Amino acid sequence: MEKSVLEMENILSKENEIYTRICEIEEQKGESILKKDGHSIKGLVEAQEKFLSEIEKLEDERMKCIERYIQTNNLHDMCKNLTLKEVVSSMDEDSAHHLLTLGMDLKGKLLGLQSVQKLNMKLLEDNMEFYNILISGLKESSTLKSGYGRDGKEEDMITNPVLFNLRA
Repeated sequence: MEKSVLEMENILSKENEIYTRICEIEEQKGESILKKDGHSIKGLVEAQEKFLSEIEKLEDERMKCIERYIQTNNLHDMCKNLTLKEVVSSMDEDSAHHLLTLGMDLKGKLLGLQSVQKLNMKLLEDNMEFYNILISGLKESSTLKSGYGRDGKEEDMITNPVLFNLRA
């Protein structure tokens, strides 16, 4: 098996491992969202960002690998953004099967990640809606009443005042 194919297999294996961790973190984020644990969510997002920067480096390596594969196999008539199916079509059956299996596993992980991310977005939207309803209810319970001060002038007073921390 040629070197560029082995490198592609290695890259896809590493990406599978990293996306497995990213999926696990995304599921932990869902649990943190339900617990309303903002500090935990922040830490999990930072961990995901580190993994995504690793993925970015691996993708750069994969693109270089594809360029080498194109040059080695005189596939210049094909575009530089070859799909995995196009690459395996020019390979022997065993190598093609293994590389295609790695690609399908990666695609499955990405689809699973997308599903968990959609669920987490819905959870966040629901939480935000709940807090908006809560805050609007608190705002409505504050009223302005008039009264007279010691000097006989009318003074406004707010009953049930509510202070909001916009940074929270």
